[in-house]
Amino acid sequence: MGDVNVWTNRLIGRDRELAALGSLLDEAVVDGATLLLTGEPGVGKTALLVAAAEMATAAGFAVIRGGGVEYETDVSFAGLHQLVGPLSDDLRRLPRSSRVAMEAALGIGPAPERPALERTAPERLAVLNAALAVFRQAASRSPLLILIDDLHWLDRASGAAVGFVGRRLRGSRIGLLGAMRPGVGGFFERAGLPEYEVAPLSEADAMGLLARQFVHLPTRVLRRVADEAQGNPLALLEFAASAGGPRDGGQRRTTVASGMSREVRTLYDVRIERLPEPTRRLLLLAALDGSGDLGVLAAASEPGGLDDLGPAERDHLIVVDDRAGELRFRHPMIKSVVVERSTHDERREAHLRLAERFSDQPERRGHHLAEAAFAPDEEIAAAVEDGAHRTLQRGDVVGAISRLLRAADLSPNPTDRSRRLADAAYVGAHSAGQLDSASELLHDARRRDPTLGETLRAAAATAYLLLNSDGDAETTHRLLTVAIESALGEPDQDRDGLAEGLYTLVLVCHYAGRTDYWVPLHDAMRRLGATASADVRLLAETFADPVTAPNRALSELDDQIEQLRNTEDDALIIRTAIAGFYADRLPGCREALLRVIRDGREGGAVGTAIMALHMLAFGELSTGRWDEAQRLAAEGTAICEERGYRLYAWAGRYGIALVAGNRGEREACQDICQAMIEWAMPRQLGRLADFAHHALAQAALGAGDFEECYAHAIAISPPGTFRSHSLQALWTALDLMDAAVHTGRDDEARAHAYAMRRADLGRLSPRFALITAAAGAMVASDDEAPVLFGEALALPRIEEWPFELARVQLAYGERLRRLRRTRDARSQLAAARDGFERLGALPWARRAATELGATGATRQRVNGGGASLTLQEREVALLAATGMTNREIAAKLFVSPRTVSAHLYRIFPKLGITSRAALRDALNTVPSDTAH
Repeated sequence: MGDVNVWTNRLIGRDRELAALGSLLDEAVVDGATLLLTGEPGVGKTALLVAAAEMATAAGFAVIRGGGVEYETDVSFAGLHQLVGPLSDDLRRLPRSSRVAMEAALGIGPAPERPALERTAPERLAVLNAALAVFRQAASRSPLLILIDDLHWLDRASGAAVGFVGRRLRGSRIGLLGAMRPGVGGFFERAGLPEYEVAPLSEADAMGLLARQFVHLPTRVLRRVADEAQGNPLALLEFAASAGGPRDGGQRRTTVASGMSREVRTLYDVRIERLPEPTRRLLLLAALDGSGDLGVLAAASEPGGLDDLGPAERDHLIVVDDRAGELRFRHPMIKSVVVERSTHDERREAHLRLAERFSDQPERRGHHLAEAAFAPDEEIAAAVEDGAHRTLQRGDVVGAISRLLRAADLSPNPTDRSRRLADAAYVGAHSAGQLDSASELLHDARRRDPTLGETLRAAAATAYLLLNSDGDAETTHRLLTVAIESALGEPDQDRDGLAEGLYTLVLVCHYAGRTDYWVPLHDAMRRLGATASADVRLLAETFADPVTAPNRALSELDDQIEQLRNTEDDALIIRTAIAGFYADRLPGCREALLRVIRDGREGGAVGTAIMALHMLAFGELSTGRWDEAQRLAAEGTAICEERGYRLYAWAGRYGIALVAGNRGEREACQDICQAMIEWAMPRQLGRLADFAHHALAQAALGAGDFEECYAHAIAISPPGTFRSHSLQALWTALDLMDAAVHTGRDDEARAHAYAMRRADLGRLSPRFALITAAAGAMVASDDEAPVLFGEALALPRIEEWPFELARVQLAYGERLRRLRRTRDARSQLAAARDGFERLGALPWARRAATELGATGATRQRVNGGGASLTLQEREVALLAATGMTNREIAAKLFVSPRTVSAHLYRIFPKLGITSRAALRDALNTVPSDTAH
C-alpha cells in the first residue's frame, strides 16, 4: 500500500506496525483477512486504526468504524449497530429473512412474534449470518475495511457477531482490524484470530516524538518525560503537554498499566474540570449513551443543543464530525474520566434524559431507567423486563437473563421479584446451560415467595433442573402435572407458559419410559384442542408413540422438516428433530442441526446445542457415518459432564455404546450400559434401561450370542406386540426377530413379524419398510422366503440405511445357504460382509464371513501365495508391511483407523498369515477378489 511511507513519517517508531497493516490490506483485497492489535492503554492502537483507515481509503477501500463502549456492555448488538448502520442500502438488498433478522436485532424493525420466554435464542444465528452477508454485500462494490476499537468493551451479542465474521472472511474482499487491551476480559472471544502486539516506543523513538511535538521544551525536560512515560505515546504527549511532565525529579518509576495510567487520568481530570458545566453535562450524556450519535445527543441535551461542545473540541478531548453526525472521544480514557468524576445525581439525570430519548427502544430505555433507579420501582422493573423479552427475541440469551435479574432486583413486590427470578432460571436452564445458577435463582425465588412453586413457569424450570441434575422423574412429573392442571383451569390461560410446561412434560415422560406418565399430557392436549402449541402437538403425536402417529401428523412433520432449511430458529429446529427422532426423520434435519451446533460452539445456547449434538450423532449412526456419530456423541457428553447435565449425558453415552458394541468393543459397551442401568433404576428412568438393553442386544447379536440378545430385546417389549410408548421396541424389532429365528423360537418370531406388519411400520420410513418386509421373509416358507427377501431388497431408498441393509443381506444369505442355493447365498453374504466392513462392524463382518466360508467360497491364489486382494487392501498391506501403524496408514490413505483394521482383518486370512510380520513375504501381485 502506497500510503505506508506517508504514515511512517507521521507515526514515529511504527514502521513494523504500519507494514503489518499494509499486509492486512493486501491480503484482504485478495482473500479476506483479520488482525487484532493488542497492547496497553495509550500505546497507540487507536492511532494505528486511524492510519489503517486512511491507508485503506487511499487504496480504494470503503471503511466502517465501530467500537466497544464501557457503559453499554449490556445493550445487545449495540456494537454491531455501529457497523451495520452505515450499510443501510446493503441491508435492504439482503434476502428478506436475513434482513428481517438483522433489523429486529438492531431495533430498527419489528421482532418476530415468539413466546415471551422462548427457551432458545431463535434469531441469534440468523443475525450472525446476516451480519456476514451484509458485509459481503458491501464488499461486492469495493473492498471493505471494518475497524473496531476497544473490542474488550463490546456487548456480548456484538462480540459474538464480530468473532463470527472475523473467522469467516476467506473468499471475501473484507479486512477486519480490531484493537483491544490484554487481560481486561470482556465478551469478545479472540481465540483462533491472528494478533499483533503493539509494543511501547523505544527510547530513541520516544525522544523523536517529543522533539517533534514539543520543540519549545528543553532536552532535559524531554528526557525526564521520556523516562517517566516508558515509551507509551499517550503518556509522552500528555506529560509533556502538562508543563514539562511530572515534577518529581524522576524518583518515581511506574508501570504502563498502573501508575502511569493514573497519571494520565489525573491530567485528563484537570482538563475536564476546567470545562464549562454545560459542556461537562454534554460529555456525560455522550459517554453514557456510547453511540456517538449527534442526533441522540441533541435530543437528550438541554436547550441550546450541541453548541456547548466547543470547549471540549478545542481542548482536543473530542472530535465532532458533522458530516457523519457523530462524536468521538479522542481516547477511551477520556470517556472513563468524564463518568468517574461526575456525581450520582448528574449521572441519574443523564440516564433519565436518555431513557426519555429511547422511549421507542425497550432495551435502551430499560437500561437507562435501571441505571437511574435508586430504589425498587415496579414501573422501572416492568420496563427492564420488557427489554429482557426483546433481548431474548434478538438472540442474546445471557443478556436476557441479566436483564431479568435486574428487573427482579428492582421489583418492590416479592411475588413479582420471584416470578422474574423464576423466568431467569427457566431461560438459564433451557438455553444457556447454566443449571447451577438456575438452581440458585429458583431457591432464592422460593425463599422470597413460598407460593412460587405453584406457578407454571417455576414448575417448568424446577422440573427441568430436577430432571437433568438429579434424574428425579417421579417428582418432576408430579410437579408439572399439578401446575399444568392448575393453568388449564384458569380463565385467562398462559398459552406460552403452557407450551413450555407441556414441552418439559414431554421430556419427562420420555425419559421415565412409563405409559401412565403420558396420560396427563395427552389429556391436556385434548383439552387445549386447536389452541395447543403446534410444536408440542406434533411432539405428542409423533415422538410420544410413532406406531400410533396419524399419517396427517407425519405429513405435517415432513412439511416442517422441509421448512428447516429456511429457518435459524433453534427452538423450531430442536423440537422438529425430536418429533422425527424415532420416525427416522433425523437425516432430513442434519443441516439445520449443524447450524444449531455451530451456534452453540460460537457461544450461543449450550443446552440446545447439547440436544442437537446427540440427535445429529444418532442421525449419523443411522446413515452409516459411525466415526462421526461417535465423535458428536462424545462432544455432547463432554459438555454435559462439564455443565452438570447428568441425564442428557446418558443419551450421548447410549450412542457411544451402540457404536462400540457393533464394532466389537463389547466390554466397553457393557461397562457403559451397566453404569447406565445402575443410575437409571433408583430414579425410575425406564428409557435409560431401554437404551442399555438395545445396545447390549446388538452387541450380543453381532457376536452370535443369540440367547443374550433375545433376553435384552424382550426386556424392552415382549414378542408379538409393541407396547404403548415403547420407543426402543421399534429400534430392536429386527434384533428380536434375528435372535428368535436363531434360537428356534419360531412362534415368537412369527408373532413379532405379524405385529410389525399389523402396526404398518413401513409407513414410517424406508428403513422400517425394509425391516418389516425382511421380518416377513425370515418367517416365511422356504418357497416364499427368497421372493419376499428379494422384494425387501428392491424397496426404494434402502441404501440410505447401510447397517440394516447389510443385516437383511446377511439374513437372506443365511437362508439361501440353508436352501443349498450356494451361488446366490455367496452373492448376498459377500455384499453383507463388505457392508459391515465399510462400517467397521467387525463382529458382524465375521458372522457374514463365517457364513460365506460355509458356502465353500474360496479365493484365487497366485504363484502358490496369498489370495487376491482388492486395490485398497493391497495398499493397506504394502504400507503395513513397512511397519506403519494403523493410524499412520489411515492418515496416508484418508480413511479411519477402524477401516484399516477391517482391511487387515480380511487380508490376513486371504494371504494365509496370522501376523503383520509375515506380510512382506506373503505379498505378491494378485488380482481382484474373486469367489467361485
